[in-house]
Amino acid sequence: MNFIGYKKPSDEEFKKCYKELFEASPRPKNYETKEYKSKVEESRRRFFEAQEINLKIDLLPGEKWLNHPTLKTYKVSNLGRIKIRGEIQRQVDNPNGKLGYLVLEKYPKVLVYRLVADVFLERKTGEYRAVHHIDNDGYNCGEDNLIMLTKAQHDAIHTNEMEEW
Repeated sequence: MNFIGYKKPSDEEFKKCYKELFEASPRPKNYETKEYKSKVEESRRRFFEAQEINLKIDLLPGEKWLNHPTLKTYKVSNLGRIKIRGEIQRQVDNPNGKLGYLVLEKYPKVLVYRLVADVFLERKTGEYRAVHHIDNDGYNCGEDNLIMLTKAQHDAIHTNEMEEW
């Protein structure tokens, strides 16, 4: 299913896409399994290999850059890349140890997926919406892999609480 039309789904829209989002997302008890950790490590390896090449390319196929609404020196790509003052930024794992939550190397408190949501999902400053990775791969911060959900919707995906919906 293509979720791009569901930038901020209402509860009715969420009901339509819940099953597919739920099936793509592991439950908290699965985060520690060997299979899940292996999947994350493979995604991590692919991301960092590609990044070394992509840092040298100004415009990737299908990529569009937009200005961040409040961070005036930032440009954000629909593919999850970030420029500051015209320079593409290297992304690294979050120093707090959570794999799959990419941050900018020079600014380790800036979460990449949140910047993408600010621009392409029109997340407003101060608006609380969980930003969910549709394929549950935190190394895939492209616009087409993100959806903004209410906290209740996001919790339902990760805890199998569909009966509430």
